[in-house]
Formats: sequence, structure tokens, C-alpha cells
Amino acid sequence: MRLFVIELRKERRTGVFLVFPSAGVLGAVYAFLVFHLRKDTLLSLPSAPMDILLTQLCGIMTVFNLFGIITAACMVCHMEFQGGAAKKMAALPVSAGAVYFCRFLILSMLLLAAAALQNLALLWIGRTDLPQGAFVLGTLLRFAGYVFLAAMPVLSFMVLLASCLQNMWVPLGVGVAGFLTGMAFADTEQPLFLLHPFVVMLKPAAAMNAKPDIAVVIAAIVETAVFLCMGFWLTEKSHYE
Repeated sequence: MRLFVIELRKERRTGVFLVFPSAGVLGAVYAFLVFHLRKDTLLSLPSAPMDILLTQLCGIMTVFNLFGIITAACMVCHMEFQGGAAKKMAALPVSAGAVYFCRFLILSMLLLAAAALQNLALLWIGRTDLPQGAFVLGTLLRFAGYVFLAAMPVLSFMVLLASCLQNMWVPLGVGVAGFLTGMAFADTEQPLFLLHPFVVMLKPAAAMNAKPDIAVVIAAIVETAVFLCMGFWLTEKSHYE
């Protein structure tokens, strides 16, 4: 717990506590504006109102969160490489793997806060603008959990890259390339592309309905665990070198 608090104080100095709330607010504002400007057009689509609400507004929210993840991971880890801070921390009697895990946990909590802001906007829209009786809270909660879980592989992958590479521009470039290739293959039905963490994150936004895809859920859990374990092992290994 003490190590978590220390890491929390350290990350407050990087500015990441502004990145995710900004992504959450921008996503929420976007949802309000788009739905109110295109309400009649959206509700005339041949889909259930809940599917329209969630799938039509999920895309840009996911993009905001994705770039929030890329930016936050690069900012947090870049600070530790400045002035040899990472080497100085290696001399301390603390587990480098535990520090890595605390960093991942904090960023996950910040991403969850951003997602909560966005889903509160969807909740408000659903209760006030959807046809009478069309809004289903359980569907919103299930889809929100699905979208958050789908974002975990990208978060764990970016934290892994940023923790291993001292030049901040390399993981930043990889993140942008991942976003572009993820956008290109997000709507493909080939299971092989689920090995791409950015495709997994963008899958809910590319879907035509709000029903979670079991294959995406499994891919998200497996990839998150793999990237997290790799980051833990590599951090511990470098700690003793």
C-alpha cells in the first residue's frame, strides 16, 4: 500500500491526472453534441435504440481514450528515464515489478474514471432522449464493461513499451501506428487480427450491436495478462542487472 501511495504521488507530477479526465470530458461532450444534432437521423436507423445509442457514440469515445492511454503511458515512463531516475530507483530496496504493477493499476483507475464520465453522458442521453421504455440500464453497464475490458490490452502493451524504451518517441510512434492499423482492421472478421491489441480495443466501436463478443473478451483477458506478465518480468530482470 505504501508503494502504491508513493507511485501515486510520483505520477501526479507527470500530468497524467489531467490526461484521462480530459479524454472523459471530451468524450462526454461529443456524445451530447452528436446525439442532439443527429437525434432524428440516428433513431431512424434500422436498429434497436440501445444499439444505436451505444455503437454510434462509442467510436470517438474509444479514440479519445486510446490517445489518452498512449499519451499517459509515455509521460509516466519518460519521467523515470530523465536524470537517471530509473537507475536510482533500482538501488532502492523495493520490487521493480511491484512498482510496475502499481503504475499499471493507477493508469487503469484513471482510464476507468474517464470511461465513467463518458458512460454517465450515455446514461443521461438514454434516459432523456430515447423513446419511452427503450433505455435498458443493464445493457449500458454490460457494454461499458465490455468496452473497458477491450481497452486493457492497449494499456498493458503501451505501459510495457514505455517502460522498456527510454526514447519516448518510439512508443508514441508505435501507439500511433497501432491506432492506424487498428482502424484499418477493426471491422474484419478474421480471428487472427484479434492478436492486435488495438484491433481488440476498437472492436466494440466497429460492431453493429451492443452485444459483447466472446472472442474479443477472451482475447482482451489473455493479451492483458501476457503483456502485464512480460512487463513485470522485464522490469524485475533489468532491476537486478
